[in-house]
Amino acid sequence: MTDWPCHRCGTDNVLAVLRRPGTWTNLSGNRVRVVHKLHLCARCDADDPLSGPVVEYLTADEARHPGDVTRLAWDLLRWIDQARPTKPAENALTAEIDAWYRGDLD
Repeated sequence: MTDWPCHRCGTDNVLAVLRRPGTWTNLSGNRVRVVHKLHLCARCDADDPLSGPVVEYLTADEARHPGDVTRLAWDLLRWIDQARPTKPAENALTAEIDAWYRGDLD
């Protein structure tokens, strides 16, 4: 587990954090380099076909066989290759901007 809470459910069930470079277009229309942090959460990602096998391996209580590590490597590579950051919800983003203007954010 990591020291970061899951950005979706707020629990401390984050097993790994994938950092992907990317870009963002700011209000001036300029492209800005960013690093997207994608959490692998035992609670949120267990049922996902892409990340579920990785969660299953990392949370399994039983003993693992040498072949399981090879399967984990393939599942991790597939997750890394296909994982994409989610787009922010416009209404949540607008609410946060409004709160910032009001001075309600810490």
